[in-house]
Amino acid sequence: MDAREVCVIITGAHKALALAKCIEEGVNHMWTVSAIQLHPRGMVVCDEDATLELHVKTVNYFKSIEKVHEQLIGSDNVGLQGGVRSWRGVEATYHQ
Repeated sequence: MDAREVCVIITGAHKALALAKCIEEGVNHMWTVSAIQLHPRGMVVCDEDATLELHVKTVNYFKSIEKVHEQLIGSDNVGLQGGVRSWRGVEATYHQ
């Protein structure tokens, strides 16, 4: 937790439970990935398959944030200077 920034990448349906525990429940010693909730600059990146165990409201919430983000900066990939960059269908956000 001493890092300035933390990025967790979760892909595939076999990691869906880990994502649900990370996002929808509190910090728990059984799921150490949930500690990212305490980091001031933590970020979780996932693909569609990894969201299978999430509540529909959770998925809709994060998709709405992504939509607003795209409206504010445009849908073009603007690189690592505060924008969105696609990598094999996975989008990540980088902030300085």
